[in-house]
Amino acid sequence: MAEPVYLLIGGAGYFGARLAEDLAQRGRVVITGRRRSPARDRWLARQVGRITWQFYDAAETSRLPAETDYAAVFNLATPGAAEAAAQPETARQQALTTVEQALHLVTTGRARRLIHFSTFHVYGAPSPETPRTWYGEDDPPTPTHPYGLVHAACEARLAEAALPSVLVVRPTNLVGRPAHMDLGPQQRLIFLDLCRQVVTQRALTLLTDGLAYRDFLPIPAALAAIHCLLDAPSWPRQCHLAAGQAMTLRTLAERIQQVAARQYQWEVALTTGNRTDAFRVPFHVDTTTLRRLGWSPPEEAVLDAEIAATLAGFQTVTE
Repeated sequence: MAEPVYLLIGGAGYFGARLAEDLAQRGRVVITGRRRSPARDRWLARQVGRITWQFYDAAETSRLPAETDYAAVFNLATPGAAEAAAQPETARQQALTTVEQALHLVTTGRARRLIHFSTFHVYGAPSPETPRTWYGEDDPPTPTHPYGLVHAACEARLAEAALPSVLVVRPTNLVGRPAHMDLGPQQRLIFLDLCRQVVTQRALTLLTDGLAYRDFLPIPAALAAIHCLLDAPSWPRQCHLAAGQAMTLRTLAERIQQVAARQYQWEVALTTGNRTDAFRVPFHVDTTTLRRLGWSPPEEAVLDAEIAATLAGFQTVTE
């Protein structure tokens, strides 16, 4: 049997690079991106023969690589929140261009499956008067930010295509050790920012009161979920990629604080601000689809291990 080949559109970023490393254990991986850098080149050099890079930018009318057939295509290339906020229509058009090209690979038989990474942000910010405590897998998008609107438009196009080999996943916050340190705007994600603060400042500062809730899924658990989906004989139209139960930002900061104390014997002070943030009540995210496929939510040790590895990564960079 021929070795499977996977195409990761936008696969050089924070989660994409970890996914590429993981899929390289199953087959060859082609990732696309808009730019190279010394950090990304050093990472690619360590993956020689398993992961290759090709240029793709929806803004420059370039085409997705189609020199071979793909066991699966992963679309992680939707413009980020800052890009969507700055130029909503441009971001929407670029995202839809990539969706169309990915669908073309499926409809022409060049790709057996397409996994499109949407976002939990399609649900928008909850109403302070009637906060949600449950997010079901079949809940419709109710975006309130341009970033969510762009993703909702992509979901609508994929739903219109109605192909059984297309799956939309809505990840919450995927957290863990970066594969490389060129993370672009994603370096400002709360998990990475807090870990970096610990290493560079021996302190943790939350600008908010830390009482808002978020669902954090360690990357190894997300990768395990991807394996379950790839091995499944058939797919639903969409599913969540989530831990299932949210925690406060303060709880996350305290977990990082505790791991730093165990790993380095650092006494890290935690300071919170007086700003408030959305998601003020605990909530759950439905993960029924993944559970039916044999996936289990991660143990607490999985998150601690990713915190430890992330601290070690930042420590190496600062030495």
